[in-house]
Amino acid sequence: MYPEVNIDRSHYHFSFLHDIKVHGVYYNTLGIYLNNYPFIEKPHSHDFYSLVLVTGGSGKIQINNEQYHVRPRTICLIAPDQEHSLEGLKSTEATVFFFCQDFYVEEFSFTRLLNVFSYTARVEKDCCMPVLPLSENEYGTFSSTLISVKHEYESYTSGNNSATIIRSLLNILLLKLSDLFEKKVDKSPVSDSILFHSLVHLIDTNFIQQHHLGFYSSTMNISERQLNDICNKYFSCGLKSILQNRLMQEARKLLLSTDYSVSEIAYKLNFEDNSYFTKVFKSKTGLTPSKFRSLHIKLLPQNL
Repeated sequence: MYPEVNIDRSHYHFSFLHDIKVHGVYYNTLGIYLNNYPFIEKPHSHDFYSLVLVTGGSGKIQINNEQYHVRPRTICLIAPDQEHSLEGLKSTEATVFFFCQDFYVEEFSFTRLLNVFSYTARVEKDCCMPVLPLSENEYGTFSSTLISVKHEYESYTSGNNSATIIRSLLNILLLKLSDLFEKKVDKSPVSDSILFHSLVHLIDTNFIQQHHLGFYSSTMNISERQLNDICNKYFSCGLKSILQNRLMQEARKLLLSTDYSVSEIAYKLNFEDNSYFTKVFKSKTGLTPSKFRSLHIKLLPQNL
């Protein structure tokens, strides 16, 4: 999925995982994961999303320079680019479930994914919750869903629907997490909630044709500043970043699933300037579109 990196570096692409069974997804026990990749215990970040469900023992995990105690029935969320350390989890039993943005967004909303993981990086300290204790019922729901993920992950073949089923199970996990966060955080005013859902709909339906903030602010009849405040509140980033990330996800998909030239893809994504498209793509992936295609196309399953 992503280019190989030197393990001496502290930021890792998804392809450093050499025992992946499903394209864009990784599932394992924490013990096997740490045994296979001992260097990952040290402080590092990566470009994919992580869920860690603690099932036994206790320990500490450090995320964004904050240390959190974990125990059984705890779930940890780590977003891309968040620095974290697993050194304090050596005696902890847990399930790890990693996935790439592209894997989820193939069928579901990017803004949902962004919203759920924004709770791990909220500016307000009391709203920053990368580690959540679960009730017995909540734990049962997450545990049983991850057991289903494990079954599909281990039974995956290029000819069955396991990848699609895993994506649906992941969507269920994110919906459940969204409900959890809403219960634990003071609910926003009704007007904010309406604006948020209107914005999500606008982004999902217009991100290709409308790249400018002015369209979204005028459509919602609010100022660009108010709009960015909403984005930072719900997504922990500005609207421009959200639009660019969504566009680059679509660009990666076109690069790997079509024979369109880079110029054709830039045109289809409504970039007037091909060089600007390449600049944005490289800023988000670390690679030019051509280099991305040449490095990643060989990693795709044969049936794609």
